[in-house]
Amino acid sequence: MGTEDAALAGQGDRWTLRLLDGWQLRSDAGVTPTVAYRERRLLSVLALQGERPRSHLAGLLWPESEEGRAQGNLRAAVWRVQHLLDGVLVESPGMMALAPEVRVDVHELRDLAHRVVSLGDFPDADHALEVLRRGTLLPGWYDDWALEEREQLHQLRLRALESLADRLLERGDLDDALQAAMAAVTLEPLRESAHRALIRVHLMDGNHVEAVRVYRTFKERLNDELGISVSPQIVELVRPLQVRLPPAQPVDPGSWLRGPG
Repeated sequence: MGTEDAALAGQGDRWTLRLLDGWQLRSDAGVTPTVAYRERRLLSVLALQGERPRSHLAGLLWPESEEGRAQGNLRAAVWRVQHLLDGVLVESPGMMALAPEVRVDVHELRDLAHRVVSLGDFPDADHALEVLRRGTLLPGWYDDWALEEREQLHQLRLRALESLADRLLERGDLDDALQAAMAAVTLEPLRESAHRALIRVHLMDGNHVEAVRVYRTFKERLNDELGISVSPQIVELVRPLQVRLPPAQPVDPGSWLRGPG
């Protein structure tokens, strides 16, 4: 961080930390200071995991270093953040946390996802879809803790999109339900629950051919890539249609199974 950055960063502004689709720390005044990777890792862990003991942070961030060196690295990172980024960190005996005033984009996504999954509650469909479709957590970071956090957020996002599709179907909002289900399928093309959500939307909309097409495409892909069969739950969704509809005529002959089943 340069001298000008440091001077501007010490004005008591509120900070926003972005972890989705890249890393950025920005003040309300528009300052985006240059933050070294060591300090980025510290701030990211605290943003994702909340308050943590200093010993935990040292071991997590420098797992291959001996304890004394890891503690030294942590002290250096904390010193740099405290002296150059006003109001970002808070300390208590043996503990470290991100200041509660720091806004973190992942927090909004997590909070909304938990509300949708646990309560079926969301402010409005457009806002929920916009938040849940935000980008990848810390792309290009391969620390073990970053990979674990990324996978946890990925699974939470998928569950929320599927739940959102179901809630929107209950409301009769087929257009937004379709967007939510398709977003889940795009995120995880081999996830059966996402395809079941998409099939339910097509069935509710009366698009029976589309429902069978989604089923057949998924069934073939699952068999080709993983060598496993679809579950009885997804078969039951389309079974009443399979006996009435003629075999689908796929655009790509290698994409779908022909005939019933």
